[in-house]
Amino acid sequence: MSEKASKNDSLQVDVQCWLEEHRALTSEIELQTTSMRYMVMLNITALGTITGLVLSNTEELVLLLLIIPILSSFIGSIVYFHSRRMSQIGHYIQYKIAPKLASLTRDSEVMGWESYVREEETKRNKVSRWFSISGISLLTFIVANILALIFVQKQSFAEGAGSITLWCVGLLLTVVLILEFVEERKSWFGKETSKNV
Repeated sequence: MSEKASKNDSLQVDVQCWLEEHRALTSEIELQTTSMRYMVMLNITALGTITGLVLSNTEELVLLLLIIPILSSFIGSIVYFHSRRMSQIGHYIQYKIAPKLASLTRDSEVMGWESYVREEETKRNKVSRWFSISGISLLTFIVANILALIFVQKQSFAEGAGSITLWCVGLLLTVVLILEFVEERKSWFGKETSKNV
């Protein structure tokens, strides 16, 4: 086997390895998206069920609303994790895989779709980027938490220590969820660099 043929075979193996990693990461993004969608559906179902129970018997079950901030914060944190993970994968593809494939193939357009999506994303205004699907999901969790906390605040404090504790835990978890939401939004405004990959 000639040296040139051996070098060519090695190049093809390198390209295939990088393409395979890209395929695996794309599959991971699909799994993360599916999980995120299920978490949002679970939260909507839980919110509807709890709200329905409270509306059917307002006086006796109103403290049931204290479950919303705890449950929604937990589910919202999972959604945040999935969103963050997809962002990390996207950055890795953009800053590691695409340049390596472009270098190996000597074709700057080898990851054309990835580049196109990034360019289009930067053209969108800040408001539309802030309210992406994951952003809207997290905002829904936050708004539901705040409304539930406001609605039951007076009764929680009248009921005693157990209700007050649950209310405070719900408030704390809501604050954590708000901080996660703000952190995720920072990534959409270019605060992250390839060093964070």
